[in-house]
Amino acid sequence: MISSPFQPSKWTLLFLLLSAMMILMGGAAVAPALPLISQAFPDAPDSLISLIVTLPSLSIALAGIFIGVLSDKVGKIKILVVSIAVFTIAGSSGYYLTSIYAILIGRILLGVGIAGITCTTSSLIPCYYEGITRARVLGYQAAAMGFGVLILELSGGFLAGISWRAAFLIYLIGIIIFVGVLRTMKEPVLPKIKQNMVISDEKFPVTPLLLGYTTLFLGSMLFFLMPIKFPYLIANMEAARILSENTALTSGLFLGIMGCSASLIGLFYGRIAWRFHRYTILALTFIFFGIGYCCLGIASSLVVVTLAVICIGVGNGILMPTILTWIATVTPKQFLGRASGGFSVFLNIGQFASSLAIVPVIAIASTCTNMFLIFGCLAFVFTLPYIVAILKEKYTLPQVALNATLLQNERL
Repeated sequence: MISSPFQPSKWTLLFLLLSAMMILMGGAAVAPALPLISQAFPDAPDSLISLIVTLPSLSIALAGIFIGVLSDKVGKIKILVVSIAVFTIAGSSGYYLTSIYAILIGRILLGVGIAGITCTTSSLIPCYYEGITRARVLGYQAAAMGFGVLILELSGGFLAGISWRAAFLIYLIGIIIFVGVLRTMKEPVLPKIKQNMVISDEKFPVTPLLLGYTTLFLGSMLFFLMPIKFPYLIANMEAARILSENTALTSGLFLGIMGCSASLIGLFYGRIAWRFHRYTILALTFIFFGIGYCCLGIASSLVVVTLAVICIGVGNGILMPTILTWIATVTPKQFLGRASGGFSVFLNIGQFASSLAIVPVIAIASTCTNMFLIFGCLAFVFTLPYIVAILKEKYTLPQVALNATLLQNERL
């Protein structure tokens, strides 16, 4: 008996977006508790304690591709359900584990769970949705990720105020999402996907995906300068003490504004994707990054800082759905799992590269403001290949009318 194709409901979309919120809940959720954890384990060096934040990203980068390939073979929903269970158990393990090394093992497993969630949610959306609806939902996904950062920062900070162990309880949100996924989602085995898997000679699009992954790597590297170095910039600004002598509050407020701007632009991404080619959107991404970081480099007032964080948030808010749309456009559906695994890998490698790139730049720049100016100029340099691609797209094709039709179809 042939079953009818699964039609996603509004509840399906809701739990897809809630799952996407967990993608960035690696180390940041318990970051406010790190000083308290250091006090609880006085014999552990700070470098070991800091692994509580960084280990999940490393684990995601190492596991992403393998989990993506596995999801193509055994099913995306199965991998998503198992990944949410791992996320919930491993994430909350810091609440009851007594050894710092056991907690670190839990953080490694947490990264594996997040890698599975990233791969499956990013590949389920192109399977469930088509055309402009798909672009709109990918924008919603980016908005959910930004909103999730805001929520976890506030919740993690609140729970850390109770105790450092309580901060790990934020990961129990996975229980609700686990139940929702089981009740609202089914494996997207559509007839045309079955046919492609049997008779299609389509191959994994290595070259187009590498271009998208490289863009994601560069954008991720630039964006993650903010949580790493922005608090130090604010700490040295006299104007930032307007709220209190503890500039962490001011820093958190501005990072929240950045997350909100990313979420808001994500809500409107469907309209942006309909009107502009992806090369244009990616050029705008790095332009916004460049403006934002150059503004931070010359900032002497909170007004300029506000403009800067909004620009950086907008840049990241259009980067993520554009790369995911790019992946969905060039990848046959039978390979979406491994392609989304690549997305997970390069996103997290970009985070690590950000911390590494800062070292030589800060040695040359000597100050945070000069460092931000250098990275702002570098962002403008990253814009150039996309401007060249836009011009090439516009002037080198012989049949302009045909090209416009093809471009319109690609956006669909």
